[in-house]
Amino acid sequence: MAFAHSATPEDLAPKSASNHLPASPTMLLSIADATGATVYASPQLLAFTGLSLPRLSTEWPTLVHPDDQARVAAVVQHALASGQSYQVELRMRRHDGQYRWIHSAGYPQVNQDSQVQQWIISTVDVVALRDKASSGLGTITDFSFLVELIPQLVWTTDPTGFHTYFNQRWTDFTGYTLADSVGPDMWNNLLHPDDRQRARQVWGHSLATGEFYEIEYRFKSRQGDYRWFLGQALPVRNEAGEIMKWFGTCTDIHDQKMQQLALRKREQDFTTLANAIPQLAWMADETGSLFWYNDRWFRFTGTTHEEMMGWGWQKVQHPDYVEGVTSGWQQALAKGEKWEDTFPLRRHDGEYRWFLSRALPVRDDEGRIVRWCGTNTDVTEQKQLQEQLERAYSDLEAKVMFRTLDLEREVQELRHRLGEYE
Repeated sequence: MAFAHSATPEDLAPKSASNHLPASPTMLLSIADATGATVYASPQLLAFTGLSLPRLSTEWPTLVHPDDQARVAAVVQHALASGQSYQVELRMRRHDGQYRWIHSAGYPQVNQDSQVQQWIISTVDVVALRDKASSGLGTITDFSFLVELIPQLVWTTDPTGFHTYFNQRWTDFTGYTLADSVGPDMWNNLLHPDDRQRARQVWGHSLATGEFYEIEYRFKSRQGDYRWFLGQALPVRNEAGEIMKWFGTCTDIHDQKMQQLALRKREQDFTTLANAIPQLAWMADETGSLFWYNDRWFRFTGTTHEEMMGWGWQKVQHPDYVEGVTSGWQQALAKGEKWEDTFPLRRHDGEYRWFLSRALPVRDDEGRIVRWCGTNTDVTEQKQLQEQLERAYSDLEAKVMFRTLDLEREVQELRHRLGEYE
């Protein structure tokens, strides 16, 4: 579920009151800002790393085992870019120089506008958990502290997929108590009917293979409406590698999903419009390299997307014009001004037809050009008509000139005759 406010370090710091459970040494908590910089670390995490908070904020990537750094960096960068939670296992260097296997999970907290404000990050010392002969999720203290802290619906199952636990957020959202919720398939009944079969297939695959579970689906709330969630789960294994249980979360991504669907619809509407217009249409990046054409371009030229990328459009230019067209396009790019030119393009059957081509720069809020949008309008008939008119005009001028000469000659003869009579 999305928080309307962000947690503070004081919110996360362990309390001694009876309604708060103390953090265990196996639970290493931290808070990062929207960029991923650490702004708070629990005493347990600082003790584990042997670093102060300022050093931890800048040096934590160096604590990751060299063999894990690229993988972890990719996971974290994807999470920061997408605003979605992540879970990853890695080896981290402890204060004594020893590398320990840890399980790290990051959970975004967003504001009313669905913008990520900060991240709650739980880091679990897997080795310490195993040494304590836990069930695979750490002590009851560790587990309870985490699942009631994070802004997700949290659940666990046995190795067969039978649900054995849901946190309070699950009850608050669905209206189902723990007694109502446990079982092998109850959760699927709360999904949107269109998502149920796919969810069963994906979950069944993870149960059969032990692979990471991840899916987007719509969950029904206690009010009866559906919201989009990102479901994720990891298997918890014992020292023999056997799956003891599954630990899963459901993250509310409804607002982001609605924005994504709205953007996809706008893109579809744009594509429909671009393919409906009678022009050849295209887009180029800020350097002038073309990266998109409408369908009409490919039908006319008979080319493929791969052939036309970048500066591939030069292949369908008439040899007598390609150099001038390229030069004019480059000048427009350099000046950042609109571009216009008329030249022939080769059709799929080899015939050249004349096109009036125009392009305008698209700028961001700071005035920087981010792309160019252009069209090619077939003006062959107009070009031919213009040439016919020019020829007719030339013929008319010639006829007028010859007729004028004839008249002048006749006038001269008439004057000559009149002069003889005088």
